[in-house]
Amino acid sequence: MKPLIIIGTKIMEKLLNMIGRGSVLPGEIALKLNKNIMSYFKLPKITIFITGTTGKTSISGILTSMYKSNGYKVANNSKGSNLEWGVLTCLIANSNPFGKIKTDVLVLEVDERYVKKVINHIKPNYFIINNLSRDQLARNGHYDIVWDDINNQITDDIHLILNSDDPLVTKFGLNHKGKITYYGLSKTKHSTKKSDLNNLDLVYCPKCNKRLTFNYFHYGNIGNYKCGACDFDRPKPDFEAQLIDDYSFKIDNEIIKMNNQALYNVYNLAASYATALITGLSKGGTINALNNLSLKIKRLDSFQVDNKECILLLSKNETPVSYNQSLDYISKQKKDKTVVIGFNNISGRYDLKDLSWLWDINFEQLNDESINKIICVGNFSYDIATRLKYANIDEKKIIIYEDSAQLLEAIKKHGKKFVYCVLYFDMEKVFKRLLKEA
Repeated sequence: MKPLIIIGTKIMEKLLNMIGRGSVLPGEIALKLNKNIMSYFKLPKITIFITGTTGKTSISGILTSMYKSNGYKVANNSKGSNLEWGVLTCLIANSNPFGKIKTDVLVLEVDERYVKKVINHIKPNYFIINNLSRDQLARNGHYDIVWDDINNQITDDIHLILNSDDPLVTKFGLNHKGKITYYGLSKTKHSTKKSDLNNLDLVYCPKCNKRLTFNYFHYGNIGNYKCGACDFDRPKPDFEAQLIDDYSFKIDNEIIKMNNQALYNVYNLAASYATALITGLSKGGTINALNNLSLKIKRLDSFQVDNKECILLLSKNETPVSYNQSLDYISKQKKDKTVVIGFNNISGRYDLKDLSWLWDINFEQLNDESINKIICVGNFSYDIATRLKYANIDEKKIIIYEDSAQLLEAIKKHGKKFVYCVLYFDMEKVFKRLLKEA
């Protein structure tokens, strides 16, 4: 029966691709026909899971590109969903009727809340956990719930690849008896004594419950920390990046170039570098692949509106660290600019009205003379504007467009040559639709 399910859903997957409709429907149907179908698949020796609040898609894309450029055949779920249906659709598309994955490497980004559903059936050899922070309260609840869900699935035969700068992530290594590889970033010129978050996600030591001390922060809860009462502290990274300038860093005595100034990109590249080496890629092949990445980073897409360059900074609602990373990126751009912030829905899944997470975002970073206007757009434009006023932004700079259909009009009228658009996914769709219609 299982081979028939795979054959049938493989045909469906191919037909959907032929008509240009990438879909998780094959995975959904396969699960309905057999709830344990995922256990049927036989995985390659290099099977990698990536999870975390942010960075999953980027790391997955980087790894896929790296392995391919080094001659490996790779399967990954970048075209679908990172939920169980998307993972299963990827497995179906890359297997034979008997469930054997036909690639050398399998790279899967897995949503934090769905790790438990996926690992119950298929287990990775390598598991990258990039970061963990408060995110989508209605769906996830407290981040400790998410942490427990992930930790309960980790067995000692899984090689963990952990961000040493996130205490919530290094906590996964406390009782792990298997292999652990740590990656991190040393102190930079951008490091601060105070976090850009009003509320840290891990304040007290997970071993003795005494307050943690941070020597410095990179952003959010990420930095160099220690407990003064016990031995819990930032583990020494096996692979530590050292920022050279805003577009390059050194790791393992090798220089890696970056195509943007976003600090979170260092972690994505460092995680990928560490994973490549411990899974057998040569150092030379890894460095060459990383320095010749042709990936287009969705979060930093660039578009032309008249003679203005619009840089899209996708930001996840209910995830303050995601917004703070976008604002931090904007603050590093010293040229004259305009900022757009907007969303029509708080959540993509639920009908929510809670905007308390806006107050955990460091909008004070936008107190910048190089910003001429901040355009608030969408159904919650007045709420965004109110938060900006409490951040002491000059009210003359704040412009409100409640109708998202006027987004391009607002950019054309008020935008400087460079416009940074901090948008949620629903507003991204509006923006791209308007561009297409223009």
